[in-house]
Amino acid sequence: MIIKNISFEKYNLKLAEPFTYFTAKLETLHYALIKIESQSGFVGFGEAGIAWDVTGETQEGALGLLKYIKPILIGKKFTNIQTIEKLMDELNLYIYDNSSLKAGIEMALLDLLGKYKKQPVWKLLGGKPLEFVTAQQVFTYNDLNSQEFNLELEHAFKDEAKIIKLKFGQDINKELAKVEELVRKYPKIKLVFDINQGWKDVKTALPIIKKLEKFHKNIAWIEQPIFHADFEGLSILKKKSKLKIMADESCHDLKDLKNLYFRKSVDLVNIKLAKTGGIFEALRMIEFCEKNKIKYMLGDMIHSQLGTAANLNLATLGNFASFDLTKPETIKNDPFSGLKVEHYRFFVPQQPGMGVKPRN
Repeated sequence: MIIKNISFEKYNLKLAEPFTYFTAKLETLHYALIKIESQSGFVGFGEAGIAWDVTGETQEGALGLLKYIKPILIGKKFTNIQTIEKLMDELNLYIYDNSSLKAGIEMALLDLLGKYKKQPVWKLLGGKPLEFVTAQQVFTYNDLNSQEFNLELEHAFKDEAKIIKLKFGQDINKELAKVEELVRKYPKIKLVFDINQGWKDVKTALPIIKKLEKFHKNIAWIEQPIFHADFEGLSILKKKSKLKIMADESCHDLKDLKNLYFRKSVDLVNIKLAKTGGIFEALRMIEFCEKNKIKYMLGDMIHSQLGTAANLNLATLGNFASFDLTKPETIKNDPFSGLKVEHYRFFVPQQPGMGVKPRN
C-alpha cells in the first residue's frame, strides 16, 4: 500500500461544558485532523490532541508543518506494523518533538492499515481480547458544588469505577473540606488529586500533602503536584510523603520516564498519546514500567470519538492502573461516531482500523 496524499485541517471541538483546571479553562479544543489516503483508495484518520500548555504545540504550528511532512511520507510504501514504525522513526529524524501531531499521523497510518487488513488496530498490534474498560470519573473544582455531582458519583460507583479524580489546586481549604465530606459519606472511596502543577513547588506542596495524609487509605495518588521540570522536587515529595506521587506533565516519553525512575521521583506515571507521539513510544514506556514495577495509567487530552478509539486500542496492550477517557457527550460537534459507551464502560472497538467512522 502506497501513500498517495496527506492533509491536515482545523479540528475545532466544542465542549458541552467548560473544562477548568489549574493552567486553563477550555471551551473549544483547537486540534488538527490528519487524513492519509492510499493509492488503492483507503483513507485513514488521525487526531492531534494539541495542548499548548502540555506539549507547546498550537493548531497553527501543526498545520504549518504539513509542507515539511508531505515529502517524507508521500510515495512511501507500507504493508505491516513494522513498516509504519519505520516511517515514524524517519519522521522523528526530520521533525523535532511535536508529539501530538506525530500521534495523529501515526493514528491515521494505523487506521489506514487496519482498514486495508480488515482488522482492528489492537489486533494488528497483538493486543489482548478485552470487552470493555471502566473509566475513572473526573470532576473539576467547579463540579464539586454542582447539583449533578452526587448523581454522577452514584453512576460511577454503580459502574464499578475504581477511581474518582478531582482536579484540585485552586482553593485548598475548601478542597480539604470536600475531601473530608466525601470520605465521611463514602468510606471506601478511592480518590486521585490531579493538581496539574498547581502547587508549583515543594515548599507549597509538602504541607498540603501532609494534611491529606490522614486520608491515606482513601487516596490512590497525587498527580503532578508541582512544576513539570522539577524532578528533584518530585523526588523530595516521594521520599517525604506517605502518599503515592504520579507524574503527568513531567513524563512525556521513555527518556522522561527513565529520568524520573533513576532519580526515584515518582511511584506512577500517566501515559498519553499526545505526549508520547503515538502508540509505539507508549509501548516502549509500558515495557520499561513492567520491567521496573512502575504502575501506569492511560490518560487523555479530551478527545473526539476518534482519539478515544485510539486510546481504547492501546488499552488492550498494557496493564493500566486506571483509564481517563472522554465520554461522547463531552463534545458537542463530534465529527466521528461508532464507539459504544455505557456510562463509565467504554467498549473496545471491533471494527477495522481505529473502529470509528466520519459522520458525513
